[in-house]
Amino acid sequence: MGSWDGLTHIDIDAQWPGLLDGSTPFDWFFRSPDGESYDSAFQRAECWLEERQGVTVAVSHGLIGRIIRGAYSGLSRADALSLPVPQDVIWKLSNGRIEPVFVD
Repeated sequence: MGSWDGLTHIDIDAQWPGLLDGSTPFDWFFRSPDGESYDSAFQRAECWLEERQGVTVAVSHGLIGRIIRGAYSGLSRADALSLPVPQDVIWKLSNGRIEPVFVD
């Protein structure tokens, strides 16, 4: 998110007028002038997935969690970014499937 890390949409629009124009709730993250692009984040997720061997437990923020699941499933950008990010689920990626593991 570059310079936008920790800022509200109001803060961003005040400092970078117009950069959020036309954005969606899922793609505005990638509009920061010095932030990571979606393609770069997706490539990073793909490389990370390829490097995994055996059982891996990873903890992430919702955005990269969406991108990892999207890369794993071969989803389009729009579909990956619109994946749910519930706070009571661990996602199990195994054998080409993604299954939710619900946490109490």
